[in-house]
Amino acid sequence: MYFDSESSPGFAIGRVAYLIRSGMAFVLKSAGWPFSPEETQALITLSDAGQPLSMNELASLMIRDPTTVKRQLDRLVEQKFVERSVSSEDARIVMVGLTRRGEEKLQTVLPLLDDLRKATLKRISKSELEATQNVLRKMQKNLTKYMSKE
Repeated sequence: MYFDSESSPGFAIGRVAYLIRSGMAFVLKSAGWPFSPEETQALITLSDAGQPLSMNELASLMIRDPTTVKRQLDRLVEQKFVERSVSSEDARIVMVGLTRRGEEKLQTVLPLLDDLRKATLKRISKSELEATQNVLRKMQKNLTKYMSKE
């Protein structure tokens, strides 16, 4: 069987994801930011949530393995950008949230990342972007369903 990687959305998405991650790494490093794109994604996800999240909730939102997220959070906690606490509902659940320092420092790099986002979307119409986002959400839903039928 012949497989044409150029017509595979997975390969195209992988290449774009790699370039976005590389662009983020470049922007963050140029700004003297001490964290990787993945660690920064954790900070952004926590900021977007507006409240502490359990480790599992954070990992799920980031579509990452909880063990990987825990390792990323270790550095963020060490630098006092994130703090861990015990859930008030269940002492076995570890909650993570941004510190004031983390939120303030994150705000300094968000404009730089927004510039990268704008450069990435240059010459892409609003309708093209909306259609792409709809297709990607459907693909994510389909893949999640496909992998849960074990």
